[in-house]
Amino acid sequence: MGKLQRYFEDVARIRAEGVSANGWVTVVRDHDGDLKVDIRSGMLRRCSPDQVASEIRTALLAALADHRRRYRRLRIDYFGSPVGVELFNPSEPTQEQGQAV
Repeated sequence: MGKLQRYFEDVARIRAEGVSANGWVTVVRDHDGDLKVDIRSGMLRRCSPDQVASEIRTALLAALADHRRRYRRLRIDYFGSPVGVELFNPSEPTQEQGQAV
């Protein structure tokens, strides 16, 4: 098996995890691309709808950032460079971005 084939297999096995800003939600992206979302008991009673949405969003973004970090690390490990793979740094949406059009 060649180096490139091993690289693609390692990329396919990436498992990423993200936790929301306040720890209410955990998102896991398995190697098959499926997302598993775990919501801590009591969140829906204690948080407003906007807080629930924010928790889910921050957990998803954290999982995406973790996946990108792991993918970038593989690029460095196999090819010595992360060229073409920038780090993903999620940011908070502005008031305009958060409103539906």
